Amino acid sequence: MSHSPHDARHRARHQATPKPRRLVAGLALPTSVAVALMFCATGAAVATSSKAQSAGFGQRAATLASPRTTAASPDALGARHLKEIALAQAVARDSRAKTVARDVAVVRAGTVARGVERKKLAARAVEAKRAARAVEAKRALVRSWRLPITNPVKTSGFGYRWGRLHAGEDFAVSVGTPLASMSTGKVDFAGPISGYGILVRIRYWDGTISYYGHMSSVSVNKGDSVDPGQVVGRSGNTGHSTGPHLHLEIHPDGGDPVDPGPWLTRHNIAS
Repeated sequence: MSHSPHDARHRARHQATPKPRRLVAGLALPTSVAVALMFCATGAAVATSSKAQSAGFGQRAATLASPRTTAASPDALGARHLKEIALAQAVARDSRAKTVARDVAVVRAGTVARGVERKKLAARAVEAKRAARAVEAKRALVRSWRLPITNPVKTSGFGYRWGRLHAGEDFAVSVGTPLASMSTGKVDFAGPISGYGILVRIRYWDGTISYYGHMSSVSVNKGDSVDPGQVVGRSGNTGHSTGPHLHLEIHPDGGDPVDPGPWLTRHNIAS
């Protein structure tokens, strides 16, 4: 029996085996062309990636360089924030300056008002002092004392004569000489009376009563108020008189007459 079929089968099995081996070898051991192609592809990919990255960087740079993106960039936002802060600080300074100016104006106005008020108070104080001095002067005038006549010439003093009390002092004057009130007071009597002729009697502020006798006329009535130096009548020679003169009597508190000399001295009245 021939072995050819067996051999054929054997060779066929043997021939089929290398084919897979060459395939495996081709896959496992690439040729130089494949390697070159692989390196080229890799380079192209790398180049493409670098170009893409460069293009991306360029686009981002362009975007950053654009006005819209710059305004929204952190640096631009920081600058805007600083400007806003500076503006707010300027507004605050302006507000504080206005507040300070307003406060200064208020203080100045208050100072001026206080100065005006002090001047008014000082003026009122001066006026009050002036008024007080005027009151004192008026009071001093009201309570001042003087003789009924000027340049008196005494002809007879207080005391007894011819067995009777001469209750006053006589001053020689011509008929018609003005006779003045000795101080502030009120007329107690004005008119003729026995012995005195025409008489004016005045009660003064301290209660003292004076008598003016032998007058020729009177210019006041009972109850009239009189001031120091006010003319109340004129001298004469009426009543029990030996010649024109003024008969002056002083009755402290309206009582008995006293010597006019010492009384006039105590009241700083020269006679």
